[in-house]
Order: sequence, then structure tokens, then C-alpha cells
Amino acid sequence: MIRTLSCHCGAVRLKVNAELGEVGDRNCSTCGRYGMLHWKVKPEQVRLATPRSGLSTYVWRFVTEGAHFCKTCGVIIARTGPDSYLSINARLIDDIDVHALKVSRYDGRSDIPGGDVPPLAESG
Repeated sequence: MIRTLSCHCGAVRLKVNAELGEVGDRNCSTCGRYGMLHWKVKPEQVRLATPRSGLSTYVWRFVTEGAHFCKTCGVIIARTGPDSYLSINARLIDDIDVHALKVSRYDGRSDIPGGDVPPLAESG
């Protein structure tokens, strides 16, 4: 089923063709502040319906991972991470009651170490 999503101001809209099962609520240092409900999908299941120029990305620790926001209203749209995962903010799905979703909780605050990324290993 293709679902549409949009930020608060409508400047960023997505179409996602993926099953909507359980979503994740996390208390990691960034996710806990964003209040995002993680809907993990494959990148090829997502299309921007608006120009990419409406997005801004916050990168913390790893240059290949980030949180993608609407430049205008500041709503978090998605997170990218290791192994090319894409986590869409399920709170943005048009015409859905997020309180009806099955939500799992993950204690990232205890499980994911904070601080700097370990240094790169020297190549031989």
C-alpha cells in the first residue's frame, strides 16, 4: 500500500510503498528529543514528492548517518544509518491515528554509547 507523508508546513512530502507494521519509539540522545516514531523501510520503497532542496540534514558522529528535517518547519522526516537503513517518521503519515499503531520501545540511552566516534585505524 502506498502511503503519503508530509511535514507540518507541507514543504516536504513523501510516498512510501511498504507494509506498516510495528514502529519504534526510542530514547537515544537524538531520537528521544525528536519524538520520532521509527518506521523502518528500504530506501527503494520511498520517493520524495517534493524537491530535495526542502530538506536539511543534521549529522552527528558518523558522516554517513543523519536526521533529515524540513528546512521550513523543522519537523524530522527521516533518519539514515548503517547498512543503508531508512527510518521514516510514522507520525507524518497522512490520515493515520498514531495512537492506533503498535509501538515497540528501545532503550538506546543505555545501549548506544555516547561521545565521539572511535578513531580510524591506520592502513597498512
